Amino acid sequence: MKKWIIGALLLLGILASESAVSQNKQYYITTSDSVKLYVRVAGKGKPCLFIHGGPGSWPKYYYALGGDITEQDMTMIYVDQRGSGRSGGDASTDYSLARVVKDMEEVREYLGYDKWIVMPHSFGGIIATEYAYTHPDRVLATIYVNTTLNLDYAKSNAITQASSILNVPESEFLKPGVSKTQAFGAVWNRLNQENLSYKMMYRDKAMFDKMNAVMDTTLNWHFGSNVWNYPEYEQDFTLKTAAITAPSLIFTGLHDYSVGPEHYKSFQFPEATYRVMDTGHCPYQEQPAKFQKYIRKFLAKLD
Repeated sequence: MKKWIIGALLLLGILASESAVSQNKQYYITTSDSVKLYVRVAGKGKPCLFIHGGPGSWPKYYYALGGDITEQDMTMIYVDQRGSGRSGGDASTDYSLARVVKDMEEVREYLGYDKWIVMPHSFGGIIATEYAYTHPDRVLATIYVNTTLNLDYAKSNAITQASSILNVPESEFLKPGVSKTQAFGAVWNRLNQENLSYKMMYRDKAMFDKMNAVMDTTLNWHFGSNVWNYPEYEQDFTLKTAAITAPSLIFTGLHDYSVGPEHYKSFQFPEATYRVMDTGHCPYQEQPAKFQKYIRKFLAKLD
């Protein structure tokens, strides 16, 4: 009898272990143009594609800093975009928006999902919007987490906000002959030099330091370096949101000066729920319990 009980417990342990492994997998998926993408799948529930920001970062900053709480309710698919993180891609790789969107679709096909939820953060909103716009039949819902959908607006906002933080006039950066993109880079360089860049994203510098701590200096940054050569990313994607009819949950932060606390007001999603949180750029890190509560309430409406 004892041997039977021990054997049963061992079997249950093995099954539990296999179940855990099945819900936490890592892949290298080779795209149709021969770029290796790092993909991590974790959690349970409806599939949800997380599209990281940067441009050129990686998704670990999300799941290592509280975002993994969403794995309790969704099967999270984390993809390091081409030329980013642990994925392949070099200076000669195609980083066009159409190609990056195609990567997402090839990942979906590889994993065998008919539809999934799409969850972008920050710059990832641009990629997510184009994906949802071009593949509406594959999108069950969208969850936008403090995203930018208009780079021109993002640049103007950053120059204004950074000038206020630095206590200097905007004209110090917006000089004759200097493009808005150059001024945008200059304000971030100045913020970094004065150790004030955290104020664009957080109220608590310790949280900013934790975010920086998960950024591996050996990461592939080719996408972040080359994306500016593709003018299609400069579109005003808020206009395309009017055609995205899937249910949408939109998070924004009252103190998110990297995106702009008013940016969400230009979004035109026909079926949207807006959650304005008392946070900066990363609500999953700053208020994970409330972040989870809002997502659970949203998911319940999809059933």
